[in-house]
Amino acid sequence: FCAAAIVLFGQQPLWSQSQTDPIQKPEGSELFSEGYISNAVFKFAGGEVTSMIYYGGVEYDRHTQGTHSTRAAQLWDMQAKLTHARTNYVAEILPVMLIGQPTETDIWGDPLTAIRKPVPGIGISPLGFRWMWRDEKEIKPLWIVKLGVAPFSQKALGTNASYLNFTVNTAVGVQVRLSQRYDLRLAYAYQHVSNAYIVTSNPGLDTVGPSFGLVYHLRNYGK
Repeated sequence: FCAAAIVLFGQQPLWSQSQTDPIQKPEGSELFSEGYISNAVFKFAGGEVTSMIYYGGVEYDRHTQGTHSTRAAQLWDMQAKLTHARTNYVAEILPVMLIGQPTETDIWGDPLTAIRKPVPGIGISPLGFRWMWRDEKEIKPLWIVKLGVAPFSQKALGTNASYLNFTVNTAVGVQVRLSQRYDLRLAYAYQHVSNAYIVTSNPGLDTVGPSFGLVYHLRNYGK
């Protein structure tokens, strides 16, 4: 019936379009098993400059274009076409998140001792987006932005700070095809952690470092 309707009305099915058109081509979801190691810290939105962040977890990427007919979805599809990028919704959970920080600090997170301690927590980022270019190629540039929260087992970044913090992550890198099911992702990321002044002390921390891991495609696509 579908084939007859296509012949009758002259419509080309979505799955038969050229594989060189990543925006119109339906895509499957992906799971990214990731790790991050900060190797530098700087003052930007935060004031603490001695702590480091390390984490590991899983990121879920789902194709968001061409699946709805609402005005907001049409505008979203338009930006994808203008940027020539495949756009994915991203959610992330980090069961392992660790901050290495001084054991004693002032209200700004400045160390009052050289002794350091690990502060474990978890990270959850329910809102994020990924833009990917050259989707049909072996090497695909990408840009990711994620927003979330991170509760810690101790007060994070300062002895007068808070257990709950907000996170901002953005990364620029490439995704390299290894096989039909697996890609390798290598990126350089910016990670921000702060409590947005939910308490008086908000040290805040801005770090950068490599982000890396394997991508598993939940459905086959591409070549």
